[in-house]
Amino acid sequence: MDIDKIRISSGSAIALELLTNRKIDTFPTTCYLMTYYSGKCTSNCSFCPQARTTQGSLDKLSRVNWPIFQFNEFLIKLKYMRPSRKFKRICIQTLNYPNNFKDIIEIITEIKKETSIPISTAIPPMNKNQLKELKIIGVERVGIALDAATEEIFEKIKGKGVKNQYSWKEQYQNLIEATKIFSNSSVSTHIIYGLGDTQEQILNLMYELKKYEILTALFAFMPIKDTKLETLKQPNIHNFRKLQLARDLIANKDRSLEDITFNSKGEIISFNINKQELMNIIDENIAFRTSGCFNCNRPYYTSTPSGPFYNYPRLLDDQEKKEIFNQLKNLVKF
Repeated sequence: MDIDKIRISSGSAIALELLTNRKIDTFPTTCYLMTYYSGKCTSNCSFCPQARTTQGSLDKLSRVNWPIFQFNEFLIKLKYMRPSRKFKRICIQTLNYPNNFKDIIEIITEIKKETSIPISTAIPPMNKNQLKELKIIGVERVGIALDAATEEIFEKIKGKGVKNQYSWKEQYQNLIEATKIFSNSSVSTHIIYGLGDTQEQILNLMYELKKYEILTALFAFMPIKDTKLETLKQPNIHNFRKLQLARDLIANKDRSLEDITFNSKGEIISFNINKQELMNIIDENIAFRTSGCFNCNRPYYTSTPSGPFYNYPRLLDDQEKKEIFNQLKNLVKF
């Protein structure tokens, strides 16, 4: 076995009891892993501390720390972890670097020897043969992040505007091509609100991708020190709540864009639902929690433990439900 090290999100490492001097109030339902590489990612995304031109810490992805562990030690902990903490999914984040595909194949192969937990991979764009191989060895889902909702913003923050190898057209096409190999709604993408796309542009993309049965996970931008976007502010949480509600209507309620009204700036100003429907959606405990692969809660990726929570990693309490209702009640019908 060539793989000897792996990065594990601090929350996952606590759940695995690899970190024993730390506590966490919300345990991850997914085990988050990241391929180990001694240098920077060869990509140059503006918001990422792993980007090749940043001065940021190699230990971070978003605001989460990813300490290094011996791969064999991780496998043992995974195999024998206590049932009350057993993960419902494993998600492997793949950096861009030489031989990254070889590494991820070996990581997945070794994990599959120890557990039947479903495996997702968050990958850079890969060719058809690589995607087929991931499917053959047992990957259940793949995620290829667009992050932006329009070509203009994509090229600015993770394309030619930052001298990156990605292009909107190639990335979008790769995402669509993945659905021909990973069918049955097993392809995901991420959209980050706060990079410059309007709410209307984001929802137009979500609606388009739904035609291909692509799951779109929604996250709020989080500024990270030493990245190109470290001075960009997080989006207004009220605006994010509107977008979360709109996403739920499109993704989970089979509503159309005609049920959402926008102003000339592309901002949501009303929804074609009534207050009882809004209360029901909030009580379902889906729309305002982490969106993504099944059983992914991503604690504190884009929010600090003290809040405010953009994506809740757990069930909402009554006070939180009330706050969200009050934030959105004036946008729905009486």
